[in-house]
Amino acid sequence: MHNHRPTILVIDNDEGVTTALSVRLDHAGYRCVTACTGAQGLARFREDDIDLVITDLNMPALDGVELTRSIRQVSQVPIVIITGFHADFKRNLRNISNVTVLQKPFDIAQLLELIEVEIGFTRASAS
Repeated sequence: MHNHRPTILVIDNDEGVTTALSVRLDHAGYRCVTACTGAQGLARFREDDIDLVITDLNMPALDGVELTRSIRQVSQVPIVIITGFHADFKRNLRNISNVTVLQKPFDIAQLLELIEVEIGFTRASAS
């Protein structure tokens, strides 16, 4: 088997969230890149080979909805949106394909399972 570690882009304006997710995802076998604004996240997406995006919705400099729309113009990569404002944004995301909304606070095990399903990667296949 190849030893490609899937790359996950984590975008959140709360540095505590990006750090915590990055550590957990790295421990689970993923390579992680982070950004703290939507604009920064879009730039990172364009310069790296990203397998999955995890983004907050409520961010400065390009919110999660606009970020998701921008990514969809160039890629069908799975996107997981984490938000405390579930109902407000859900209708804005209705017409965007391959997007999963995860309500904050969420269980990290639930997120890891979702990632495995979305990109077809399991820790067993990585070794």
